[in-house]
Amino acid sequence: MLVRALFDFVRLKRNLSLSRSEILELQRKKLVGLVRHAYENVPFYHRKFDEAGLKPCDIWSLDDLAQVPVVTKAEIQSCPISDMLARGVDLSDCQAMKTSGSTGRRLHLYIDRGAADYRFALMARTYWEDGLRPWNRMAIVHVPLSLRSYTMPRYRGVVRRLHLSVLDSVDKQLEILEEYRPDFLESYPSSLVPIARACVERRVNIRPRLVLTGSELLLPGDAETIRSAFQCDSVDDYGCLELGPLAWECREHAGYHMNVDGVAMEFLDEDGVPVAPGERGMIACTGLVSYSMPFIRYMIDDSGVPSSEECACGRPLPLMKMVEGRKDDFLTAMDGRIVPPLAFGTPWFLGDIVTLKEYRVIQLSRDRVVVEIAGPQSLDKEWILESGKRVRSVMGEGVEVDFELVNQLERDAGGKLRKIISHVPVIWNN
Repeated sequence: MLVRALFDFVRLKRNLSLSRSEILELQRKKLVGLVRHAYENVPFYHRKFDEAGLKPCDIWSLDDLAQVPVVTKAEIQSCPISDMLARGVDLSDCQAMKTSGSTGRRLHLYIDRGAADYRFALMARTYWEDGLRPWNRMAIVHVPLSLRSYTMPRYRGVVRRLHLSVLDSVDKQLEILEEYRPDFLESYPSSLVPIARACVERRVNIRPRLVLTGSELLLPGDAETIRSAFQCDSVDDYGCLELGPLAWECREHAGYHMNVDGVAMEFLDEDGVPVAPGERGMIACTGLVSYSMPFIRYMIDDSGVPSSEECACGRPLPLMKMVEGRKDDFLTAMDGRIVPPLAFGTPWFLGDIVTLKEYRVIQLSRDRVVVEIAGPQSLDKEWILESGKRVRSVMGEGVEVDFELVNQLERDAGGKLRKIISHVPVIWNN
């Protein structure tokens, strides 16, 4: 409902004028209310708390939340949906959603309309803080709406939006974008990079004021390609279907501002202990808004780095320094070192091969890596040798590196392209 979404947006904007302690107190109060509701109304969490010997009164802060066992996607998938839903929920008043299934199985979700409006307001706040206004032209290259597993509120007239299909050819996307001349351009990094390269090669004049990326791991090389081609700044946002918008980057590029007025994020080591600022941890999220199907200490299989720094922009939202990728985006070197996906940033990895369109790095075992490449008709032998050396310099001299040409890299059902995939289980304490 537009009125409710606008009310949420105004309230969320006001939150940015609070002090750090005030906005964290707001988060704490929401957390306490959500935990009490889940225990009293959701069978899954009632059992979860009882098995841990906990009552809602034991949870009064984010630190107390560490007493609650974490929840995995597989655990929810194996649970009857009736056990995950709050008592009395009217499914006809909820949006049915399902994850893209990039890990092999889809997760079915239900979100009430109030929570959907709040998510819209959180995203609207991000847009507003990054400079977007209702009268600006915005182009979004995404999965066609008819193919999406859910529909977010799209209030006509609130923002001037043009939706392009990520499934269309780059030629068609360029033609539409050149005619539309967007002030803001938004898409996955894997969709924007081919558009950016084509703009440079064909000297197409598309000059947005800002580019927004999200839904995929943003490699440093991709960000540089996008900014150079469109000659403007770019910012990245971070979220997931289950919890909605989690964090976002402002123009200061000091890290990602966590939406603590909508979610509680924890960064945990392999034993479930919170890591120190500046250390890598697996991310657990507790949604503070959706009461129909709550998520408490839900492991989203992503890794990130919390930060104790404050952004020069002055906003009170705490920072996370970076999103390092999914658990199976990390590779394992021959000597057991954990290699983050950011190690394969485009400028370092691609060298001088300018005809390359897309690539994917797949680790099959500790001693074998396959690099799938879509684009050129053939690969220069010297480039293969040099690129192989680059990979081995990170993964170990004994690693076998194979380069395979493919017609097209497959995307998941959500239109996203995973550039780094590892089939080797990661042992974090190595």
